[in-house]
Amino acid sequence: MRLVMYFDNGTNRFGMLLNDKVYDCAKIASEIGLSADMSSLSALLFSCDDWFSCLEMVEDQIRRKDYQYIPFDKLKFLSPVTDPEKVLGVALNYRDFCIRGNLEIPKKLKVFGKYRNAICASGDEVDIRGRNVTYEGEIGVVIGKKGKNIPKEKAMDHIAGYTVINDFTANDLTKEDVQLFRGKNFDGFLPMGPVFVTKDEIDDIDDLCIVTSVDGEMRQDSKAENMIFKIPEQIEFFSSFMTLEPGDVILSGTPAGTATQFSPPKFLQDGQIVSVKIDGICTLTNKIVNFT
Repeated sequence: MRLVMYFDNGTNRFGMLLNDKVYDCAKIASEIGLSADMSSLSALLFSCDDWFSCLEMVEDQIRRKDYQYIPFDKLKFLSPVTDPEKVLGVALNYRDFCIRGNLEIPKKLKVFGKYRNAICASGDEVDIRGRNVTYEGEIGVVIGKKGKNIPKEKAMDHIAGYTVINDFTANDLTKEDVQLFRGKNFDGFLPMGPVFVTKDEIDDIDDLCIVTSVDGEMRQDSKAENMIFKIPEQIEFFSSFMTLEPGDVILSGTPAGTATQFSPPKFLQDGQIVSVKIDGICTLTNKIVNFT
């Protein structure tokens, strides 16, 4: 299933995407007597253990009956995950990134955190505030089932699905601070979406291609098979010291071609359009502004 969060008539709505048409899940669920909280994807994941079956019932109803819809290309998008408890990032996790940057291949996961203030949506403007900012296209993994000390062999049971992420980073600040916290957490530095796909939609995560373009110029072009630490290993690691909750998001790493890997560096500029495309999920697009 393909799901979105969008803004309509002054309220945030949770919708199902079928054939480029978006249907209001909460309205349809109410009509068929479902008590599941479909005010948002996060609310549904957190409140309903059998959330997938509830969505299947909504989808079946849509296919049986004509409902009012909004064309996908007319929506004002929100991030598909609007209020995660945790956003967990993995750095230096693509072999091609490390090889191109002349970096040693990590033997252990290198991780960081991002916060809700950084979250924004496809179509939103991202203010770089005069910093040296790079794009970082990534697969976003959304947790669907609570867990602690999850072995990698069972990690897929805890995944709800996937979305597209752009993990913007102010590289001048990460260099100045010698750590990632400030450079990763500017307001708006974590666009997500616009579409969330349930995990059954993806046959093999390793086959997913991540392509990031700036004003139509391709900067990143890689496949998830180049991850050093696969998604189940990431879940095993994070859950070894914290409980993962439904709606948590894992940023699984970015491939070669970020701004610093060009000579001279290709940091983002005012007015540029950045797109991250992952076939099978969606394309995330944002305009860069500089309001300093």
